Amino acid sequence: MSDVIPLVQLVADVGLVVLIWMVQLIIYPAFHFIEKDRFVQWHAAYARAIAILVIPLMFAQAISVLAGIVLDPAAPGIVQLVLVFAAWLSTFALSVPCHGKLRARGKDDAVITRLIRTNWPRTIAWSFVALLDFIA
Repeated sequence: MSDVIPLVQLVADVGLVVLIWMVQLIIYPAFHFIEKDRFVQWHAAYARAIAILVIPLMFAQAISVLAGIVLDPAAPGIVQLVLVFAAWLSTFALSVPCHGKLRARGKDDAVITRLIRTNWPRTIAWSFVALLDFIA
């Protein structure tokens, strides 16, 4: 079982880092180009689709990092846990409220710009979590 945990963590970490960089560099900036009258419908479909990928990966990452620390409480795992916590905090304190505003108000370029800007902490945190997998 202890051999499975690092593999699950690696898959989750790499999956999230690829996904978050695509979101940061391609998907969120593309929000600016979606027609205003189609934005609410498009955003709702996007949110449902991305959740199918993000939610399992976030939980797999969090659980595997915690399990890894239980099995081996070394510094890299503890740093990863702090970074995962930071990514979750960033998700729920910064990204989710922006998505809520876009869902309620429709297309708002200022909110989209804020979403892009406030997504950087999550992008950086998940990037360093994955980097630590390869360093450790």
